[in-house]
Amino acid sequence: MRLAYMYATPDVTHSNVTAIRGEIAATMALIRATGYSGVELLVRDPRQIDWRALQATIDAEGLDLPAVCTGEIYGEDGLSFADPDATRRAEARERMKCALDLAARFDAMVNVGRLRGRYVAGVDPGQTMDWIAQALADCARAYPQTAIVIEPVNHLYANCLLTTVETMEFVRRLNLPSVGIMLDSVHMMMEHEDIRASMRAAASHLLHFHISDSDRLPAGDGAYPIDDFFAALRAIGFDRYVTVETFQVPDARYSIGASFNSLKQYFPDQSARG
Repeated sequence: MRLAYMYATPDVTHSNVTAIRGEIAATMALIRATGYSGVELLVRDPRQIDWRALQATIDAEGLDLPAVCTGEIYGEDGLSFADPDATRRAEARERMKCALDLAARFDAMVNVGRLRGRYVAGVDPGQTMDWIAQALADCARAYPQTAIVIEPVNHLYANCLLTTVETMEFVRRLNLPSVGIMLDSVHMMMEHEDIRASMRAAASHLLHFHISDSDRLPAGDGAYPIDDFFAALRAIGFDRYVTVETFQVPDARYSIGASFNSLKQYFPDQSARG
């Protein structure tokens, strides 16, 4: 396993996000100097990102880019695959394809959490799931070599695909070779999942994992059983990237350092540089 940290790209303007913000070069240098091997991008509109400059900076620091997170496409702009408005559904697909295009340049995957949308009054739930499935199939056909990972999202932020089992059933029904699943410690705990059972249920399709402590605090500062998550990941032979996704509490420098110091025991190959 390798460890990454979430970075909000400059197109994200919301101030309260679960990612570090800041000037690209200085932030990438801090991530790498702290000891992380990778950086995950939290994006809102990839069309606004200077990907050449971003890639040059990431490469210069020797960082991997394992994933692109689409949460703020929904969080900031409210776009989703299941919006009753066809124009907004089309824009959500376009943003997703732009995220896939960006990810493809780094051989990264793209996460779909809140971007999938939710059940709304007046729309049949079956229609909602059809819209989500159609959008995912369209995007997967457009970028067949780029993995898409569906993230179960807890009931405070979503009302469909809340749990690992439910999401795995959906992924199997889709039956798209490039579509897998990712899990997140917060969503698992909020849905009262059995950590080991959920990891086993997802093992065949699990491509990525987000780690955070309770209330999205830096790892080690909350009440979650962090060791249990990593024991369960080891038990299924997971050897991919884990990304820290926390609020920057009390500030980014503390959060990035505290999380690394709490988690480095699970990543013996990670070493600080700088």
